[in-house]
Amino acid sequence: MGWKAEKGALKEWLCKVLIKIGALKFGTFTLPSGALSPYYINLRIVPSFPEVFQKICSIYQRLVEEEIGLASFERIGGIPLSALPLASCLSFTLRKPLVLIRREEEHGRERRVEGILMPGDRVLPVDDVITTGRSLS
Repeated sequence: MGWKAEKGALKEWLCKVLIKIGALKFGTFTLPSGALSPYYINLRIVPSFPEVFQKICSIYQRLVEEEIGLASFERIGGIPLSALPLASCLSFTLRKPLVLIRREEEHGRERRVEGILMPGDRVLPVDDVITTGRSLS
């Protein structure tokens, strides 16, 4: 089976399992951007189902390898807090260093990136939900 066919089968499995564990819901949902969506995916609960989480991590790993390529980035950047389990798993399986990308804060050390980030490093951002990409700004 080629990657395109395998990817289709993985999407189908993913939709079914997310519905089964209650992570995919249908209805009318207001997104943080104010836009309406006919569905909502809550990936925060996935690590509570270790077998599902392991499979989803392997799907993400394969997607990164097949569609982005390991040479395209040096680091994985987890967007706290919900994406940290997935970002950590990808960092481990892909053998790429992990950095944590924080929201701007007015207290503490005011660091936006925790971990080692070298000038010129390309970072693959990992978030649990992407609608507009605003959590990176």
